[in-house]
Amino acid sequence: MTFRLQKIDELTLNSHFHLAEDDICLYFGEYTAEKGFAFSDTNNLILNLKKDVLRKDKPEYKYKQMAIKKVANFLSKYHDYLLKCTFVPVPPSRCKSDERYDDRLINILNECKKINPTVDFRELITQRETLIASHNSSSRPSYEELANNYEFHGYLANNIRSTIIIFDDVLTAGSHYKAMKTVIKQHIPDVQIIGLFIARTVRNIIDDFDVIDF
Repeated sequence: MTFRLQKIDELTLNSHFHLAEDDICLYFGEYTAEKGFAFSDTNNLILNLKKDVLRKDKPEYKYKQMAIKKVANFLSKYHDYLLKCTFVPVPPSRCKSDERYDDRLINILNECKKINPTVDFRELITQRETLIASHNSSSRPSYEELANNYEFHGYLANNIRSTIIIFDDVLTAGSHYKAMKTVIKQHIPDVQIIGLFIARTVRNIIDDFDVIDF
């Protein structure tokens, strides 16, 4: 699998509605929406990462754990820059009290810390209430609604590094990133904020058009 760190630029910005020109967002690969595991290496990785935690007792759950370690290894290659920042993972749609709470992002960062103990990450933000996952809902919450459901834990901000990386698995519209950035800036206005995503969502253009016979 070949991944490389890329930046959202003027060619890709319009694909992510909530991002502005001054947002710095990075990603490793492209996830094609509504396609399966076999469509691409990135789809395989993302879909394995998102395996439901209720399937922990199933043989295929090992692929989720393997995906977590793969992503941690990707991140560790950029220790000269990324690992000098503080990572703040985007909380999952379900609260910690929910049996389907998925801590895959925390697990990735814990694996990173095993590789490089200088890694710094903080659960600065958690959710007050469980929300329906955006990819499972036809009515996605706005970034304002997401921000209002976020709880900021200020005691975890002591000695935080000057650059914060908002870390998430997939960038779609950018609403979670925007909500996280808004809340963090309200409490820590002087930090630089960067978004880092395992993949950004793309659409299969061929599927968006009818086949025309000539």
